Amino acid sequence: ASLWKLPLLFVCENNCWAGAQKSSQHCSTQDISKRGEAYDMPGVKVDGNDVEQVYDLARRMIAHCRSGQGPALIEAKTYRMRGHGEKDRQHYVDKSEIEYWAKLCPVARYRQKLLSGGVISETQLLKMERQAIERVEAAVAFAEKSAYPPPESALSDVWTAPENA
Repeated sequence: ASLWKLPLLFVCENNCWAGAQKSSQHCSTQDISKRGEAYDMPGVKVDGNDVEQVYDLARRMIAHCRSGQGPALIEAKTYRMRGHGEKDRQHYVDKSEIEYWAKLCPVARYRQKLLSGGVISETQLLKMERQAIERVEAAVAFAEKSAYPPPESALSDVWTAPENA
């Protein structure tokens, strides 16, 4: 991507875990953003639980990529709040660590910021939440009522025809 200055933004959601191992147990650096340097692209770390920081950095890095300067890497530092799989009870995780990160929930933090800044009222937020739930429920109902696609369509638009390559 760097060689050809492709307009590509790599985003790594660093949740501090890989399966049942902390990333510190299998990786020599906890700063994944530094890996961008090895590929001649900027690598920047951001608080992945701060909605505005993520948005601002993403805008800047997208502008970088679109301006012809090549790819970039964003490392969004966050935390995995659930197990690696649905049956993973996280017996290997210190509960105080989960409690710490739960207080940094990006949705709750941004909600509080909007309310305390007078940007939106509680009533307006509740209305938006209800509307979002209704949209999701409508999408689920549509999906459940829809017919399955024909099996032969599974590979449609996956590869380009050799004459178009």
